[in-house]
This record gives sequence, structure tokens and C-alpha cells, in this order.
Amino acid sequence: LNNHGNVTDETRQRVLRAASRLGYFGGGRQGQGQGGEERPFEGRAVREIGFLFCSFLPKTSVPTNPFWSHILHGVESEARRANVKVTYRAISEVQADPDRLLTMIYDMRLGGILLVGPAEAMTVRTIQQTGTPLVLVDNYIPGTDAVLGNNLDGARLAVEYLISLGHRRIAFMGGPFMAEAAEHQGKQPPRNRVYTIERRAQGYRLALLEAGLPVLPELYEDGGLSMDGGYLACKRLLERKEQFSALFCANDEMAVGAMKALREAGLRLPEDVSLVGFDDIDMVEHLTPALTTVRVNKEALGAVALRRLLALISHPDPVHVVSMLDVELVQRESACAPAPSVRF
Repeated sequence: LNNHGNVTDETRQRVLRAASRLGYFGGGRQGQGQGGEERPFEGRAVREIGFLFCSFLPKTSVPTNPFWSHILHGVESEARRANVKVTYRAISEVQADPDRLLTMIYDMRLGGILLVGPAEAMTVRTIQQTGTPLVLVDNYIPGTDAVLGNNLDGARLAVEYLISLGHRRIAFMGGPFMAEAAEHQGKQPPRNRVYTIERRAQGYRLALLEAGLPVLPELYEDGGLSMDGGYLACKRLLERKEQFSALFCANDEMAVGAMKALREAGLRLPEDVSLVGFDDIDMVEHLTPALTTVRVNKEALGAVALRRLLALISHPDPVHVVSMLDVELVQRESACAPAPSVRF
């Protein structure tokens, strides 16, 4: 427990697992709950919390999407007001190894943790074993506090806007899709691995169904949530000669990649294809045409998450709270044209 070098890694892991089972993590004086249960963080002044970033890509050590940096900025701004230090750590490479993750959490000796991004349930449960107060950011797993944007209604607003312009064949770009997607391709829409992206897909489907329009699996593409992925996914749609007059992308990065593929195919935006993204990252208002997108208040996500975490540290609560922040549709030039006659 004191990190002496004369202890083998195998023994160290055994001791840390035992400490986790006994609720030993947190150190210092243990507090007592109303029922006599140990509450190691109650009543302690927190000096440091962790911003642990988790990606579905194992080798992602730094978040490349500016969406995450704005959340971190919101966390840090709120932390300065509370005189709390924020320690950043990417955990994508260790999340599949509970022992390594447990060791890392113990070594950091944090007063609380913001787990940011699409963490797996196993990662969440491993962190919960340490007894460290925990809040998920832009993710949801039952039994955990969480802060996220209203992804379903945001996507629904975007697709309803496209429908109001007369679009009837609206393609969807999300991903990464579940492994089962290949088995059901062409029969039903594939599911997304990332919780927030699946909620956006649900909003897309809901808007179509409420308008009496079919949900067509052939208009789904996996853009991998990146610019390059969006570019390749849009090319696949075009190569299959799928007919669509509008494209809804579940994040802005994929929309930027799709825009490039559409232009290379000789298609004009929005005269031939209308395009809508999600997140409103900084660059999209400077594109030509500027991208219509759903704005998420990313700084507010971080600030609200930190406030909830500090509240949990001061007053542990057995009732888990999920906070959902409003989003808004920002209408720009990329989706302002009425639906054309689909001809590609």
C-alpha cells in the first residue's frame, strides 16, 4: 500500500483487490453513515479530483475531438472556484484490465472521479469498488450519477427540421456499430456501441416514425465518430447509389468528413443534399457552407458534473441522480434548402 519496491506485482494486486473488497481505499479517518456503514469521504475536504477520459478506441491517450476539451474547460473553471485541483488521465488502455485500473485509481488517491466519455459498465463497476465518489459525464450506466445532454430530443429536433423542409429520405451516420450489426444488416437498423450516439439514433428514428416515414437500414452508415470515418462512410453510401436528399450525422466530425465526400462526388450543399451534425464544435460555423447542428453546452456539462461530484463527496447520497441539459438546434446554411428531387 506504500508502494515499496520489494513487493512483487502479483502480491501488490492481491493486496489491492483485498483492500477494495474491505472498503479500505480513501485512507485517513473513516466516517460513519447513519446505519453504521463506513463512509470514507464524508466530512473530508477534497483537494483533488480526477478527470478520467475513456474512449472506445484503446490507443486514444488524448481526446482529439474538441467536444471533450470544452467539457474539461468547464470542469476546471468550476474547480478553480471551489479551490480543487483537477488531474487529467486517459484510461482507454487500462479499462479492459480491472487489476491495472484498480491499481491506477488507488495510486492517484483522488477525492472524487469524473469518468468522461463512453466507459464500459465493467470500468464503472471497478471504480465503484474503491468507494470513490463517481459521476459519469456524457454517458449513462444504471446505478451511477451522470450528467449528459438531451441527445434524443436534440436528434429529434434536427430530423424534424429536415422533414419540415420536405426531405423524406434522410440518411443516418453514427457508429461504431455493435458486432451484431453485420448479422442483421438490411433487416433492422444496427445499434451503436456508444450510449449517447444510440440515443441520437433513437431520436432520428422517432422523428421519422412520428412523420409516418419508414426507418430504412440501408440508409445507416458507420462513420466511427471521426472525420475520416465520416468521409469513408459517405463514400460507401454514394457508391451503393443509395438515394437520400439529407444526411443526419450523430456528431460534427463525421459531418465534416461527409461534406468532403459529397463535394468530391460533385454534389452541392444544400442544393443537392442537406447536412446536419451534432455537438456544435468550434470549427463548423466557419465551414462553407456553415454547418447546421445541435448545440450542446459542453462547458456546462463539465461544470454541472463537478458540482454534483463535490456534493457527493460532502454528503454521500444513496439515490443516484441523472442530470440532463437542454440542447438547441442551430440553423445554418448546410441544411436550409428544401428537398430536391433525388437524382444520384
